Amino acid sequence: MKKLSYIIAAFVVGTFCACQKDYLNVKNVDANVPIDMLYTNYNYVQQVLWYTYGFLPDGFDKFNMEAATDNAEATWVGDRSQDFNYGIWNQYSNNDNLWERNYTAIRQANLYLKNKNMVDISYIKDRINSPDSTAYWNARDNVKFMEGEMNFLKAYFYFELVKRYGGVPIIDNALNFSEKASWQGIQRNSVDECIKYITTLCDKAAEIIPENMAAYSWYEAGRATRGSVLALKSRVLLYGASKLYKEAGSTTTWAAAAAAANAVIKLNQYSLDGSYGNLFGSNNSASKEAIFYRRYGSVNTLEIANFPLQFENANGRSLTPSQNFVDEFEVLVKDNNGTVIGSEPFNWNNPVHAANPYANRDPRFDATVIYNGKTFKSQVIQTYSGGSSGLPKQNATKTGYYTLKYVQSGIDLINNTKANHQYIYFRYAEILLNYAEAMYNAYGPDADPQGYGMTALQAINAVRNRTGVKLPALTSAQLNENAFVHERNVELGFEGHRFWDVRRWKLGLTYFNKPLRRMDITNNNGTFTYAVKNLEDRVFEEKMYWYPIPQAEITVTGWLQNTGW
Repeated sequence: MKKLSYIIAAFVVGTFCACQKDYLNVKNVDANVPIDMLYTNYNYVQQVLWYTYGFLPDGFDKFNMEAATDNAEATWVGDRSQDFNYGIWNQYSNNDNLWERNYTAIRQANLYLKNKNMVDISYIKDRINSPDSTAYWNARDNVKFMEGEMNFLKAYFYFELVKRYGGVPIIDNALNFSEKASWQGIQRNSVDECIKYITTLCDKAAEIIPENMAAYSWYEAGRATRGSVLALKSRVLLYGASKLYKEAGSTTTWAAAAAAANAVIKLNQYSLDGSYGNLFGSNNSASKEAIFYRRYGSVNTLEIANFPLQFENANGRSLTPSQNFVDEFEVLVKDNNGTVIGSEPFNWNNPVHAANPYANRDPRFDATVIYNGKTFKSQVIQTYSGGSSGLPKQNATKTGYYTLKYVQSGIDLINNTKANHQYIYFRYAEILLNYAEAMYNAYGPDADPQGYGMTALQAINAVRNRTGVKLPALTSAQLNENAFVHERNVELGFEGHRFWDVRRWKLGLTYFNKPLRRMDITNNNGTFTYAVKNLEDRVFEEKMYWYPIPQAEITVTGWLQNTGW
C-alpha cells in the first residue's frame, strides 16, 4: 500500500500553542498510515485539515518584512528584509520564496479533495445507544464543512503565490512537488486565469460553509467562516483590479471588487472595534472587527524583540517605524476650547508641528508607535541620543521609534511572563477600505448605482470616524488615489499590507526607491530638538513588482523568467 510519508504534523503542535478549543491544538499523524486508512478514518482526516491550516502565513514570523517597505527598519543588520532594501535578492536567493512551501500545501489540499468521499463516520452512528444522535450529525456537518475549508485554504495558498510570482500553474491533481521531474510539461497559467480560479475556489467554499455558524457551537474558533472566505475574495479581486494586475492581463473590474467587498459587509456580522488598540491586544480574537486570525497561544517572543532597550531582557531585534511612516499621521486642528475642527498633514516646515511633533496626532499613531517621551509600562521612553533606549546604545532603534502594534505591554520580561497573541489576517476595516477604493474607481466618490447602501466616501469616512479615532470626514474633492494610499497605511500599517499595496498600485519607484528617514533627537537639559535625517538608501527596480520564479523551477520546466530577472 502507498504510505503517507508527507504528513507529519509534529511541528504544527510545537509552533502553535492554543486553548482547548483551538483548531491548531492537534495530535501527530503517524507517517506510516496508509492512504486508505488515512482518508477513511474521521480522526485522521481532521488532522490532515489541521496540518494544512499550518501552511497559512506565519504573520509574526513575517512581521519584520514591514522593514522591506518605507514604513520601517529592522534593527538587526542580518534581518532578511535588508536583502530587499539593498536589492540583492534574485531567482537564486530569495528569503521570501514560498514556491515549494505553498505548492506542498496545495498538494495537501488536492489530496484531501480527491479522497474526501472516503471518510467513514458510520462507526459514530453505530455507537449511539440513546436517542441523542448529535455526535453523528455534528460529524456529518464537519466533514461537509472541511471540504469548504480546504477550498478556502487552497485559494489562500494560490493567492500567496500569485501576488509574488504573477501567473503560476493551476494544478488540481495531487502532484508531488518535491519531485522536480513532475513539473516537466506543466505550463504557467496567466494572471487572469489564476485570479478567476482563486475566485472560483472562494465561491465553492462559500457555498459549503454556512453564513451563520451559531447552530454549530462545536466549530472551533479560528477555523474559516463564510466571512473569511468572502474577505479573501474581496482582497483577491481588489488586487486583480489594480494597475499591476491589469497590466499583467487581469480582466477583473473595480465593480466586481466592490461587489465582493459588499458581500462581506452585507453579512452584518462585523463592525469596527470601539478601541483601535484592542485590535492588537491579547483578546483581539473576540473583537467584532476580527474576521480571520491565527492563534499563537501564550508567548512573549514579540515583546523580547520589540520592547525598548531600557527594559531588561529586551534583545534589540526590533522592527522600528521610520520617519516616513510617522509623518503619515495627520495633525488634529483644535479651536481654543480644544474641540477638533479639522486635520492637516504633518509638515516639518510648520513651526508648531516641528516644535512638538507628537502632539495632537491621529490617535492611531499613539496605538502604533512608541516615541520619545511616551509613557510605556510606567516608564518614559528615551529614544534621544544618549537616552536609555536610544543610540549609541548597542541594538537601540536606528529610527528613533519602537513598534507598539501587537506588542503586549502587560508582559514582564524580567519574570518571563507571557500573553496570548493572535495575528489577524482579515479585519473589517480592511473590507471597508477595499470597498471604498473599488467603489471610487468604479463609480466615483458619491455614487452607489448598485444600491449597496454606502458610497466610497462614506466607507472611507467610516474608518476615519471609528470610535477612539474620530478624524474629520474627507470631502468628495479630497478623495483620490493619494487618499487611499494614505488611509490604508495609517490604518493597516505593520499588518502586512504595505509591501503588497505599493506593488499593486505600481508605486514602488515612488515609495521604495528613496531614502528611509530617521529621527535624530537631542536632549538639551529637558528640551528636545528634532532633526530628520536619512538612515539608508533603498533600492527598488521595475522588475521587482513581481518576484522571479525560482531558478530551480526554470531549469526543470524551461519557462520564461519574469521580466527583468
